[in-house]
Amino acid sequence: MKKNEYEVIMIGNTAVGKTSMLSAMANELDEYNTNELQLNPTTHEFKILQEQWNEMMELVENQEAFSTLETGIEGAAVDFVEHMFDFKVEGKRKATVIFTDTKGAMTGELDERLKTRVNNAFGVYCVIDASVLMECNASKNNRVNCPKFVKKLLNDVYNDGDGNQPTFVVFVLTKCEKYLATKKGQKELLDAFHDQYGNIVDLLRKAPVPPNLHVIAIQTMGCVEFFKLDDNGLPEFRVIPNQEFKSKDCAYPLVVLMHNLIDALEAKAGLWQRFKELVGWETALREYASKLDQDVNDPVLYKPL
Repeated sequence: MKKNEYEVIMIGNTAVGKTSMLSAMANELDEYNTNELQLNPTTHEFKILQEQWNEMMELVENQEAFSTLETGIEGAAVDFVEHMFDFKVEGKRKATVIFTDTKGAMTGELDERLKTRVNNAFGVYCVIDASVLMECNASKNNRVNCPKFVKKLLNDVYNDGDGNQPTFVVFVLTKCEKYLATKKGQKELLDAFHDQYGNIVDLLRKAPVPPNLHVIAIQTMGCVEFFKLDDNGLPEFRVIPNQEFKSKDCAYPLVVLMHNLIDALEAKAGLWQRFKELVGWETALREYASKLDQDVNDPVLYKPL
């Protein structure tokens, strides 16, 4: 990483919703940016994410029901796709946040390149398909969400690493529209998460240097919900009548990132005797994080762990 670059690596199997989450996050940022403080994808990345967002809208508009993509990856190759977001203060770039999407190698043997990349990242978004978590059997959940693989990966990073592991881990539950609609559904979703991922949370809590841990449920589209299982035992979805296409809570993983960035800057400032430029950047970050805290509506399901 170059100076003032911070990588957040997104781990999760194909089709769990990593890129869709990032597209929704980028779309929501317009609501929180000001003339003085902005976090935006670069021009090239914005075009890619905007195309993804438009594709999702078109999919919803043209279909009443659709299925998930088949998942499960053959081979062990890992592709890393980087999405650059610049944090600017009064038009001047102060930092770059790199959201790295991982494609492949969520089954089988642990790819050393993936382990090294996660070990060197500033933070981790572990993206989980909530519809599979809630509706499918354990075998399907392990094939799609790969909790056993995630456990091995994070155990190797936090318990066998060099002490320079990611500062935070956020478990992001996607495709949650059905389950967040009622208090009962919210409780069942959280219970299912703890049932399948509680052992990973405990493992990370006991790490030599435990990361900050959070779980959040997001609604990427807002108007699509689980309908039934198809013949292969995978989720099928339906468009909710008279419901607006609008993401919800997708910016909240960014709030976690911002607060951890502030903590990291404060630690560096103490070592560097609070250089003037660093203090200015920290103040701007704190103001941006505070604005997000105020402007992002209370998420339906968000908990520090």
